[in-house]
Amino acid sequence: MRCFDRSQGPWRQSVVCLFCWFSVQAVQAEEAWLKRSQTILKYLEGQPRPDWVNGQSEQLDVKRQAQQVFEASQAIRPNGLIMESQNPQSTITSSKPLTLLFVSFSLGESLLKGIFEEAAGRDDVLLVFRGPKPGQKLPALMADLKRLLKGIDPLPNIVIDPTRFQRWSVTSVPDIVVEQEGKARLQMRGVSSLSWLDEQIKAGKQGDLGTLGDVGEITEIDLLEEIKRRMAAIDWKQKQQQAIARFWAQQKFEELPVAREDRDRTLDLTITAPRDLTAPNGQLIIRAGQTVNPLDKMPFGLCLKVFDATVPTQVELIRHQSCQDKRSRVMYLATQLPRQDGWDSLKELETTLKAPVYLLTPDVRSRFQLQQVPAIVEQVGNQLVVRERKLPVSTGEPS
Repeated sequence: MRCFDRSQGPWRQSVVCLFCWFSVQAVQAEEAWLKRSQTILKYLEGQPRPDWVNGQSEQLDVKRQAQQVFEASQAIRPNGLIMESQNPQSTITSSKPLTLLFVSFSLGESLLKGIFEEAAGRDDVLLVFRGPKPGQKLPALMADLKRLLKGIDPLPNIVIDPTRFQRWSVTSVPDIVVEQEGKARLQMRGVSSLSWLDEQIKAGKQGDLGTLGDVGEITEIDLLEEIKRRMAAIDWKQKQQQAIARFWAQQKFEELPVAREDRDRTLDLTITAPRDLTAPNGQLIIRAGQTVNPLDKMPFGLCLKVFDATVPTQVELIRHQSCQDKRSRVMYLATQLPRQDGWDSLKELETTLKAPVYLLTPDVRSRFQLQQVPAIVEQVGNQLVVRERKLPVSTGEPS
């Protein structure tokens, strides 16, 4: 529903806009709510891990680790320590060669510290770890790195990037790959000396030089494989059910008391413009102080049926209540739904009514001055009428 139509004159446009602001906007908010709520189940199916699905602490830790892994192109920042140069090349494919030195704590802290010192301040060198040690959390790994980097200035570029280990088939350390334009220009194993490497590059060496020294195992876990393993162990169907249950358990309803008697109330939408209202081109539409009733120029076009969906008799009553204007669009607004089986109830209710059902929101409740249910809101003349209807005596009230 639009506020402005080029085929309408300025006066009609202003009335339409005012009317949208007072009534239709609130209804559209309900439509937006339904679209959001109906996508929750689809969003759960086949997705990795939705932000709002909170499970056990182990799964939460997986999420945190995954986030850091996929930011592996960013340099590590343990406890506020910036461990990168001002112009790191780890995140881009450059025409300049980038030396990847694959390392592990299995090399020993003394050798690692020496590697850190030699790589310090070199923007063309990236030291790559595969992940934390078995059973170690990333913060603990960061703390170990910070301890070894103490006194080294400037700091070397260090990342945790299991994808590079996989890409270049690195299975032992130290391993050096000189990467350029996405290809391995030079690769060797068993060497960690950057000065020696520079000599080989100056000498024009290229290709895989093989194993030139002692190599050791990689003690750190493959963080990506660990994440996959933990994800595979999660019962997503159970998580889906838990998420759905939490959604309805936390949902706030606009509950209204049951109507004790039939009562009709009128709502006058007449307003007084607090200031001049102008069109986008600057043309004056309404002067400050001018009184306007949107219904004089544009029909409401809706018949709102408001009811408590947890009470079957209210559903039946509202279902058979007729709107005076048969051309108006019927919109069902539920004050609440069963929390235990909210989605199933909503689906069943929409099947019964053969129409979408929206939840009543505070702004809609306030705008139409809804007080009791079941109720119908529709236009009569240039006013809106709220018709509250009591339930048949034999039905009683819900327990």
